[in-house]
Amino acid sequence: MKKNLFLLVVFALGSYSLQAQSFGAKAGLNISSLGGDATYSYDAKLGFHVGGVLEIPFSDKITLQPEALISLQGSGGFFEDDLNFWYLNIPVVAKYNVWDAISIEAGPQIGLLLSNNLDGNTFGGGQNFDATNGLDIGLVFGAGYRLDENFYFQLRFGAGFINAIEDVSSKNRVFQISAVYFL
Repeated sequence: MKKNLFLLVVFALGSYSLQAQSFGAKAGLNISSLGGDATYSYDAKLGFHVGGVLEIPFSDKITLQPEALISLQGSGGFFEDDLNFWYLNIPVVAKYNVWDAISIEAGPQIGLLLSNNLDGNTFGGGQNFDATNGLDIGLVFGAGYRLDENFYFQLRFGAGFINAIEDVSSKNRVFQISAVYFL
């Protein structure tokens, strides 16, 4: 019964939004780190993200924006070289239009680890850490500015709840500056 109700809701929302949705491309800069305790030093790392967005308006004030993004995250100064985590991030944010061109946004994000360069690197104590979590679940929140019908700019922060490296305090933290072009 619950499955049928869920499918009915998904179908209804999908049918409603087919005519009202906008597709777009998104790209931007990441400033990421791994949030941890004082045991290990995690420095900021520059990276990027690129992917697609879908904008589904529910009213003049509220819009749902699911995204699919390839994102380079990790940490600098962690080993001899940067620690690189490549994710497929899928945030689903609700945007609330505060003014005509300004919105605030928040929502959940799932990240699927595609690859990394951890492979047997060691921390200062010589302990080998090569086990990573393939899934990252977190929250994102931020603000956006719509320049015109086609261009939208975002500033966002994302915080993961799961350690990127198993058995080490290493949660993803990412600041993003993005440009979105709607087709």
